[in-house]
Amino acid sequence: MGIGAVITMIFIVFASFNFKDEQEANFRENTQNFEELGTMNHPIIDGSSADSLRLSQLSGKQVVVVFWSSWSDKSTELMNELDLFVGDDNFEVVAALVRDVTDEASNVLPNHDFIYIDGTRLFNELKVPGIPSYFLLDKNGGFVESFVGYRKGAAEIINLNFNDP
Repeated sequence: MGIGAVITMIFIVFASFNFKDEQEANFRENTQNFEELGTMNHPIIDGSSADSLRLSQLSGKQVVVVFWSSWSDKSTELMNELDLFVGDDNFEVVAALVRDVTDEASNVLPNHDFIYIDGTRLFNELKVPGIPSYFLLDKNGGFVESFVGYRKGAAEIINLNFNDP
């Protein structure tokens, strides 16, 4: 019986890691193949004069789209790292808030100089597996890479992906 329990435990651990890897691969594939990625209108929620944003409007810049939520401490850590890109004319950070129906956007926006959009619809369309998650677009709006979860040194990882030949 002990051997059966050990084998079952090994199977559960393996299946869990496999499922996580599969979800991340699906997110990457969904982002690469989402036909509306550049043309979908995203409601802007930061009180700027524009009411919506299409990612294609940011052509000419390298774009980081980060899915975040107000309840996620790891989202806060990631967004603090992304502050390194503020002021760089080659970069734009789009903070896609994934909100609960009870969230009031104006009450949860952190103090970063990002473009804030309601990212709930895009989050669901791309089947993003977790918060925070982010993806990178090159200057032509082409998919570069996607990441799930917070990794210390995210800004360096992003720089490496954008500067990789």
